[in-house]
Amino acid sequence: METGNITGPQLVIDRDKCLGNIEYMLQKAKDNNLIFRPHFKTHQSKIIGRWFKKYGVDRITVSSLKMAYYFANDGWQDILVGIAYNPREYPLYEKLSGRCRIQATVSCPETCRILAGQCRFPLTVMIKIDTGYNRTGIRWDDTEGLRQSVKYLRSNNKIRIRGLMTHDGSTYGLNSRKKILEQYEKSVHRLNYCRENSDMKDLEISIGDTPSASVVDNFNGIDELRPGNFIFYDLMQYINGSCHFNKIAIVLLCPVIDIRPPSGTVVVHGGAVHFSKDNIVVNGKKVYGMLAELDKNGWHRPKDETYISSLSQEHGIIDCPSNGLIKKVMPGDLLTIIPVHSCLTADCMESYMLTTGEIIDHMRHAPQDSDYSLL
Repeated sequence: METGNITGPQLVIDRDKCLGNIEYMLQKAKDNNLIFRPHFKTHQSKIIGRWFKKYGVDRITVSSLKMAYYFANDGWQDILVGIAYNPREYPLYEKLSGRCRIQATVSCPETCRILAGQCRFPLTVMIKIDTGYNRTGIRWDDTEGLRQSVKYLRSNNKIRIRGLMTHDGSTYGLNSRKKILEQYEKSVHRLNYCRENSDMKDLEISIGDTPSASVVDNFNGIDELRPGNFIFYDLMQYINGSCHFNKIAIVLLCPVIDIRPPSGTVVVHGGAVHFSKDNIVVNGKKVYGMLAELDKNGWHRPKDETYISSLSQEHGIIDCPSNGLIKKVMPGDLLTIIPVHSCLTADCMESYMLTTGEIIDHMRHAPQDSDYSLL
């Protein structure tokens, strides 16, 4: 690929790999008769969203109401807002309902009571269950809290309860396929326990983490799949066994800005404001990215694994005392780095370049929707 016009950190994606990842996950959903509702928080791009449309995908998840407006403006008609409902945003939900079938996520009885008192338009909701991640949601063993939530929601005939959902983010920190499978089975068991004790046996069960979606083959006990990270994958997914290296569809190209032989380090312009501070432990050490080899055909797994060992705001420090990298590079050279967490890196960078050199859109640079500004 051509890199001559790159002057600073540049996020690059491989369209063909992205399309392959879409086909792979969509086929998994079809093979298991699942609703496929991919999470668009990873890419936040209308252009990439249209790649999904070409495969017949017509339902999506987003991470914020602002993102829902962004994708509704591009014609998406069935949108689940994955973040817990914020009562202050009610007028925005009501306004958006005129453009698409918007769905809300509720995460505690108190929210359900407030929403039931607010809602004046037909609204579908998902009830978030905490299966062990301890972020948001009704605890899976809080039967009374779940039943009270259902009771509040049923008190308003405008509201339809579609199902129970979870995002078990703990799978991202696991270091083997076996552990991911065990965690998935625990989550699904707990979700089905909730369904059995909710007085609503027809509720759909929805899961959303990429590690589980990638390694599980038999999805008995669930109805809907909502992964997002799989469109790009990243170092975390590669290390924990969720994907092969050739499925990683994203890299950050970073210029070398300093070479330090006494410490055996190379410094790149690529820091926390580009990668985020997410890290993963490899061989007992925290790392913030891994170098890949780049040629005209894209990026490839290196013979010697070399990692970013630390980040400051703009700088990335690469330890390379043993593999000769420090003798091969000069200031101004570009190094190809696989990010630890592609979702956060994409959010930090706010732009994409394809391997062809084409620049494609990101939500951060879209004009703000006038209806979204009404509050």
